[in-house]
Amino acid sequence: MWKTIGAVGASAVLIGGAGTAAYAASGTPAPTPAASSASATPDGATTPGTAAGKGATPGKHQARDRIRRAVHASWVTENKKARTFTTHEAIRGQVTAVSTASITVKSADNVTETFVVNPATKVWTRTPRTAADKAAASAAPSARTPASRTAASIAEVAEGDIVFVGGTGTSTLTAIRVIDVKR
Repeated sequence: MWKTIGAVGASAVLIGGAGTAAYAASGTPAPTPAASSASATPDGATTPGTAAGKGATPGKHQARDRIRRAVHASWVTENKKARTFTTHEAIRGQVTAVSTASITVKSADNVTETFVVNPATKVWTRTPRTAADKAAASAAPSARTPASRTAASIAEVAEGDIVFVGGTGTSTLTAIRVIDVKR
């Protein structure tokens, strides 16, 4: 335990000493890490993060919030018993084409993906919460109610609708789930 305390103390002294040396050499304070983080996007812009303690949500909620803000994603999972891998694709955006056999979605960053639709594809429509629902949820976080969701068919999805599509595949994507957000 004392070794750990000594190592942490030594690290703090080194970091503090480096900051003091930078200040002495430049005449201006060394930059300190901010409470918020920023991540770079492919076009070089940065996206501000959330400061800890200022609206940040703990652990699992941070991951959920990142997923909710995702525009499109691709990830691979492993079935350990069968030793097989599955590639998953997801996109959130505007429907540019839809038929009983496929759906094409364009995301906010202009990525377009086309998914095959088959009888196993689950289609849902979701009505967003009203302003009154959102106000009640922010006043009493434990009283949050999810947006209503009803089973639908691909025929109810129209061009211009905002959707989330999740599926599998690499060269040919197959839609597993389509959620149409009715406004």
